[in-house]
Amino acid sequence: MSLALRSSKLLTLIGIAGAGILAAATLLLSARGTVWTQYDYKVLDLYYRAAVASGRGPAQSDRIVITTITDKTYDYFQKNTLDRSDLAEVNDALARLGAEALGYDVIFARASNEHSDTRFAESIRKHGAVYLPIGLAFSDQPRSFRWEEGRAYERFRSDFLRRPVERGEANPYHATRALMQYDLFSEEAFNSGHISAYSDPDGVYRHLLMLLKVDEEYFPTITLSIFLDHVGTPFEKVLVEWGKRIVIPASKEGFLEKDLVIPIDERGRAVIPYPAAWDRAFKKMEANALLNYLKDENLQGNLADFFEGKFVLIGDISIGTADLGHTPLEGDAPLVLLHAAMLNGMLTNTFFSKWSLTEAIVVLWGMSILLGLSAAIRSSWTLYATGGAVAVFLAGFTWTEFNGFQLFPVATVGGSVLLVFLGLLATLELAVGRERSFIKKAFSRYLPGKVVDTLLSNPELLKLGGEERVMSVLFSDLAGFTSISERMVPSQLVRLLNEYLTNMTDIVLAEGGIIDKFEGDAIMAEFGAPLPMNDHADRAVRAGLLMQKRLRELRSVWAAQGLPELKCRVGINTGTMIVGNMGSDQVFDYTVIGDSVNLASRLEGANKRYDTALMISESTFTSLTPGLFRTRVLDLIKVKGKSMAVKVFEVLGENSLALKPNEELYYQAYEEAFAAYLSRDFHPARAKFQKALSLRPNDPAAKDMLERIENLDPDTLPPDWDGSISLTSK
Repeated sequence: MSLALRSSKLLTLIGIAGAGILAAATLLLSARGTVWTQYDYKVLDLYYRAAVASGRGPAQSDRIVITTITDKTYDYFQKNTLDRSDLAEVNDALARLGAEALGYDVIFARASNEHSDTRFAESIRKHGAVYLPIGLAFSDQPRSFRWEEGRAYERFRSDFLRRPVERGEANPYHATRALMQYDLFSEEAFNSGHISAYSDPDGVYRHLLMLLKVDEEYFPTITLSIFLDHVGTPFEKVLVEWGKRIVIPASKEGFLEKDLVIPIDERGRAVIPYPAAWDRAFKKMEANALLNYLKDENLQGNLADFFEGKFVLIGDISIGTADLGHTPLEGDAPLVLLHAAMLNGMLTNTFFSKWSLTEAIVVLWGMSILLGLSAAIRSSWTLYATGGAVAVFLAGFTWTEFNGFQLFPVATVGGSVLLVFLGLLATLELAVGRERSFIKKAFSRYLPGKVVDTLLSNPELLKLGGEERVMSVLFSDLAGFTSISERMVPSQLVRLLNEYLTNMTDIVLAEGGIIDKFEGDAIMAEFGAPLPMNDHADRAVRAGLLMQKRLRELRSVWAAQGLPELKCRVGINTGTMIVGNMGSDQVFDYTVIGDSVNLASRLEGANKRYDTALMISESTFTSLTPGLFRTRVLDLIKVKGKSMAVKVFEVLGENSLALKPNEELYYQAYEEAFAAYLSRDFHPARAKFQKALSLRPNDPAAKDMLERIENLDPDTLPPDWDGSISLTSK
C-alpha cells in the first residue's frame, strides 16, 4: 500500500474538517457536562453479561445470605399476610444461629395486632443488629423534606441523619418525604438506611444512590449503614468527594486496614457491582426452610455454618408483593439484589469506576488524530483500514477496561470517532470528486485517456502551480503555410488544417505526450508530464518521426483531392523546465516555460536553414536510448538571444532505417568534416565537406559550412572560438 501523501490542498481540507468535527464533538460533550449516555450503558450491559458468563465478574462474598419470603413461606404459616410474630421467629432463629446483622428490604409502616408487633419488636431488640429501612421519595432539584409527627421521625432526625466530610460541588438528590417504619419498630432498630431504588431512564437498575440529602444532612443507603457499623466508622468520618468517590477511612478505632473507596458521580450514584444474575447470586434460603431445618437437630450445625457471622438480607419475593426490576444481567430480578450486590462490593472492595469526561475526550482526540493522519495518505483504503482498526481497538479496549472494573463510554466515544471518520470520508469524497472533475476537464482534451485515468487515481502527480522537471518538448510548424492559406477558401482551409492537426494529435497522444497548445498550424507538445516518464526523449523523437511519416501519407491523399502539399518542421529539446497550471485564478493553462522550451521552438525554426525536417538538441541526443534512432550531427548554433552554443542533430529515422550507399557516404563525410572543423583542421574539413556536397548536391548544410570555412582566417581566430554560428532569426 502506498504511503504517499495527498496534495497540500487536500491535507489542509482534511485538517480543517477533522479539527472542526472534533471541536464540535468536544464542545457538545463539554456542554452536556458528562460523556455518559444510555447508549453507553446498553452496550456495557452486553459486556457485563459476557464478563459474568466467562467468570470475570465481581467476586462473591460468602458472608452474604439472602433470606427470602416466598409463596411457600405464606403456605408454611398458613396465612395470606405477613404476620410479624412469624417474622419474629425468623429473627430469633437468625440470632440463635449467630448472624452478624439482619437487613430488611421491607417497610413495616403501620401497626398490626399488638401481640405480633410486640413480639416482632422484642425479636429485633434481642438480636441487637437489625437494620430497618426507610423509603424516601426524592427529587433531582433542591426540595424541603416534609416532616411529620411520630417517634420514627424523631429518631430519623436525631439518630440517622448525619453530615459526612464533603469536597467538591455537591449535586445530590433531595429527599422530599418518607415512608417510615412503625414507631415501635423504629425505636428498636439498631440502625437504618434508605432502600430507595433508582433506575436509569431506560428502566434498568445500574446505579444506587449512596446517600440522599434531607434538608441540610444526609441519609445513607442501608448497605452503607450496615458496612459502616461493621467496620466501626461513623458516618461523620466518611469523606464524600462529589463526582469522584466516597472514602471510608481506615482508623485505629475501626476495623478497616486501608481506606475503602467507592466511586460515585456528581449526584452520589455508584454503579452496582452485580456478581451474577439472581439465580446464581449469593446463598439463599427461604424463611420457611430455615424454620423447618432448625427443628431438625441434625441440621442445626449446617445451619450455623450457613448463617453464622453472615450479613442476612431479608426480602419478600412472593408473587404479587415482590419489587422486581431489570438489571444489566437479566430481566425481572428482586430488588433486594441491588442492596446485596452493593454490600458485596464493600466486603470484597470491588467497584466499577467510570471514565471521566476529560479522559474520554483525550481518547477521542487520539483516535481522531490517528484517523486524520490516515486520511492524509493517498490511498483511501488506509482510512478505511484505520477506521476498522480503531473500531476493533475500541471494542477490545472496552473489554479490557471492563475486566479491570473500569467502565469506558464506548458508544459515545465510538460514535464521536465514527462522526469524525464519516466527516473525513465526506470531505475526501467531495474534495477528491472536485479534484477529479478538475483533472478530467483540464486534461481530457489533450491527454491520452490512460494518462487521464492515472491522474484521476493519483491526483498528487499533478502539482498545481508549477514544478521543476526534466522533460522533452516538441514544436512543429507547417512550412510556407501562410502563403498556402492565402490561396485557399476559408472553409477548405479549416477542413485541411483540422485533418492535419487531428492526425498529429493522435500521434502525440499515442506516444504518451500531451498537447500544450495549437497556434494556427503550429503544435506544441510535452513528454514527461503530467506523469513522469524515463523515456520522454525517445517518445518525443518517435512522435516527430511518425508525424513526418503520417504527413507523407496525407500528402498523397490530399494531392488526389487537388489540395496543396504540406510539409512540417519539428524541433525537440530536452531539459529542465517549469510545468504546471499557470495563469490567473479564473483563467489558467497547463503548460511549460523556461529556456529549454524556447530552445525547442528555435530548433523548429532552424530547420529552414538546413532544409531538415526533424532537429534535436544535444541534450535530447544524449537522452535517447543508444542505438534506437539514426541521427547525424548538424551544426553548433547560438539561437537568437542566447550566447551559449548548442550542438544540434538531425534525426533521420529509426535505427532500422536502410540508407542508400551514397547517403551513408554523405553522412560519414559530413560528420568527419564537422569534427575536423571543430578541431580547427580546416583543410581536411574543407575536403570532407566538398565530398559531402558532391554526394548530395545543393545540400544547404555542406554549402554553409564551406562558406564559413572560406571566411575564416585561422591565424586571427580568438582562443574561445567554438565554431558556432549565431542565428539571427527565430
